[in-house]
Amino acid sequence: MHEAARDPVPRTATAGEYVDLLRDIRRRSGLTYREISRRASACGHWLPPSTLATMLGRTTLPREQAVVALLTACGMPPATIEQWIELRHDIDVRLSRPTRPVEGPAPSACCGVRHPPREPVPPVTSYPRRLHPAVIAVAGALLGAYGMLLAHRRDVAPRPVDGPDGEPSHPD
Repeated sequence: MHEAARDPVPRTATAGEYVDLLRDIRRRSGLTYREISRRASACGHWLPPSTLATMLGRTTLPREQAVVALLTACGMPPATIEQWIELRHDIDVRLSRPTRPVEGPAPSACCGVRHPPREPVPPVTSYPRRLHPAVIAVAGALLGAYGMLLAHRRDVAPRPVDGPDGEPSHPD
């Protein structure tokens, strides 16, 4: 059995440490990103090598599905994977907590001077209806080309269509 599977799941404080530990599991498994991707696919997970490389190259908390796919491909037992997911959830909860109390707004004083509260900025609901000059130039060029095409078609005389008796249908 894989030696990382015997280790208890460590408790980490940050997302970066969590990713470092996942990186260590991948390294100790001896598997390449492509081998992990193939093994994950064989177990019903989707984890392309590029996604794995991106996940292990960042310091942000990876998606739960990607963690499960990686750990499954590296041979971790289901109980250990559950512990890793619980740890991921704990870190996610810690990261999503607000940093200041929710009870009221932050005080509006700076250097001992109180400032009046700012009025909210209204959202932009309409944009100026101006077109970029390049768009106008391209549209003009296309209309000009279309006009020339129509003019060329008018210059070409229509071919007379023969009637049922072999006679031209338009008398000239």
